[in-house]
Amino acid sequence: MGAAALLVLALSACTGGTPPPAPPSPTAGAVQSAAPVSLETGTDVGNGRPAVSNDGLMVRRRAVIAVHPAAGAGPGGPRARLEQMAAASGIVLSDIPPDVLEPAILEHLAPELILALPAGKTGEDAEKLAELAFGPEGSYPGVEHVHVASVLVHDLQFSVAATDPAALARSVAEEGILADALGNYGTTLDRGALKVTYTGPLLSDLLVESVRIGMARGAGVKPAEVTLAPRSATGEGVDMSLEPEPAPESEPSPGDSGTHSHDAGSDDAGHDDAGSDGATATTPGSEESGH
Repeated sequence: MGAAALLVLALSACTGGTPPPAPPSPTAGAVQSAAPVSLETGTDVGNGRPAVSNDGLMVRRRAVIAVHPAAGAGPGGPRARLEQMAAASGIVLSDIPPDVLEPAILEHLAPELILALPAGKTGEDAEKLAELAFGPEGSYPGVEHVHVASVLVHDLQFSVAATDPAALARSVAEEGILADALGNYGTTLDRGALKVTYTGPLLSDLLVESVRIGMARGAGVKPAEVTLAPRSATGEGVDMSLEPEPAPESEPSPGDSGTHSHDAGSDDAGHDDAGSDGATATTPGSEESGH
């Protein structure tokens, strides 16, 4: 539907990750599921950026850290190390699908670990955290290299009136209506309404509409009665019509072995003033993002 995937990334120099992952953020008033999280659902980007008219405050910039563990090492150690250093700095990290990275980076790096900094943190903050966690490039065992990037994400809230929001949440969870469309999402039960929050890869207008249709079907109302709004009315959003196309995948040169050196990026890491609503809970096949 679009032309090339997800947005201007600011690459930092490679840095080189250990202690248990932080638990998901505490949430309230919603149905939870232990279904595994898919990192490939929740996006319809394909080989290009989707058609997005739901922008402004519904699209935000987020700083992310993508880690490529060294050969034979797992992501557990680097994750624990990042979260330990983040907690010491008062920063709460959240999981986010790797699809937020643009094709040029994914072609070079298929990260086993990618974490998003909270709203308001910049690429510079992410670089400092990665340096604090892993030290100079190549100095931390278990980490081959790290990318720091500024990415675009949808930051949405769907809401529909329901006589029994808890029952509707259970129905949605059991049918997988939203898990199929969004992957990770959160739910909140609020005064006769079910609210669904999503922070993740950009969604096309068609996929957004499919979410509204799914919620409306479960609630027994028309899709027009499912409202769509930014998760936060404060901060700075993004006008997608002003966004340049992301860098395309690089063509391998003759004799290229498929390995790449990591270059420090010079692009502006961007900024993110996005906020997050009150307590929400992880739901079917989903994890709350965008703390």
